[in-house]
Amino acid sequence: MAPDPLSTIFAALADPTRRAILARLAQGEATVKELAAPFALSPPAVTKHLKVLQRAGLITQGRQAQWRPCRLAAAPLKDIDDWLEDYRSFWDASFERLDGYLLELKRRSSTMTVKPDAATTLTTPSDREVVITRVVNAPRRLVFAAYTSPEHVPHWMLGPEGWAMPVCEIDLRPGGAWHFVWRRADGAEMEMRGVYQEVTPPDRLVSTESWGGDWPDTLNTLLLSEEGGKTTITQRIRYPSQAARDAALKTGMQDGMATSFDRLAAYLATMA
Repeated sequence: MAPDPLSTIFAALADPTRRAILARLAQGEATVKELAAPFALSPPAVTKHLKVLQRAGLITQGRQAQWRPCRLAAAPLKDIDDWLEDYRSFWDASFERLDGYLLELKRRSSTMTVKPDAATTLTTPSDREVVITRVVNAPRRLVFAAYTSPEHVPHWMLGPEGWAMPVCEIDLRPGGAWHFVWRRADGAEMEMRGVYQEVTPPDRLVSTESWGGDWPDTLNTLLLSEEGGKTTITQRIRYPSQAARDAALKTGMQDGMATSFDRLAAYLATMA
């Protein structure tokens, strides 16, 4: 069975040489010889990369006299951007429905005070990783519970307006599976699942994560360190390739996760 167009595009983008070729063509058309110049590759080797990019629809080749200049074809990149839109909105609006619930809980408790302890930071320590860090005003035992208990997860890990989490399955042990399903009133669904690799309460959790379809699986490591009653959350996400990592970053995940951490901080106050 022939691969679908998105799979072909992602496969073409997975190679750093081909991404460098596209970056060069973004500056203007070039011949095979010109494209081969920056690399320790022969023109035939570069031609093989060009054929992969052509099959993905990412470049075209014209003919001018004896030359066959290559040109960038950006339309497939727009297809990727369109495909990511649902995930982008999910990150950007993640946990919005938690607002009213948390506000009501705040009104019930005169001792409840929620203040951001630090900004959410996102770094890329390697070409396949994203690391998100945040400090919250709660002991790590509560943070660990908020991440791992079906009692808590459906209250704060919600998506955009109109979404609920009817399925929250957590088998908290090495080799145990987890499975979340978000459902909208019109019947639309999104799901995420994975398998726990390491479970070390209350400071370490390692699991795989899969959204299904063409979205690549990741390996996620959650580290929690506590000092003075505050917990530093460090979440490391490892992607199978730089292209997959960069595609995830383009979804606006930093803003979405910053919002999620703000709301998690508020929910943690209700658990105290």
